[in-house]
Amino acid sequence: MGKKTNAFLQRKFDKELEINAERAKEGIHDLIIVLDHLKGNFNMGKIMRTAEIYSVREVHIIGTKFFDPTIAKGALKRVKIYFYDSFEESINRVKKLGFTPITFDSKTDNYLSSVKLPEKVAFIFGHEEFGPLYDKDLHPDVQMVKIKQYGLTESLNVSVAASIAMYEYTRQYGKDIAQI
Repeated sequence: MGKKTNAFLQRKFDKELEINAERAKEGIHDLIIVLDHLKGNFNMGKIMRTAEIYSVREVHIIGTKFFDPTIAKGALKRVKIYFYDSFEESINRVKKLGFTPITFDSKTDNYLSSVKLPEKVAFIFGHEEFGPLYDKDLHPDVQMVKIKQYGLTESLNVSVAASIAMYEYTRQYGKDIAQI
């Protein structure tokens, strides 16, 4: 991207965050999405858009200061967002609110589709290449699940994985549309 495009997108991002601070409300579902040092690319906007569609309580963005808001299609204005510099800040809020943190790891035997999720859950999604960057030894209480895959490719795109996880949560605990 050129300098003019980046400057335009930064202004658009800043404006949408101003609107977010004024208007965004917690979603109706007891679901928090934690994005741990994701690249500031199209995945962030796609996840924000999906979080708005599934009416998650809030999104935590760790270590990413900017992403292209265009892909979010306005969701950035409506989803409650918290920015953090460290995983510790985010996980402290998650635990204080009584949410169970769950991350995704292909090494576990627990499939998302087979697990009864807690009613208050925080799904943690890590960096596209390296996964979550927090120290797992310091957080043994973070549960792990994986998404069932049938092909040979090792992993799903993070925005696709987040979409599947949000769908599964609302499949188990989704509010009736009439309640919205």
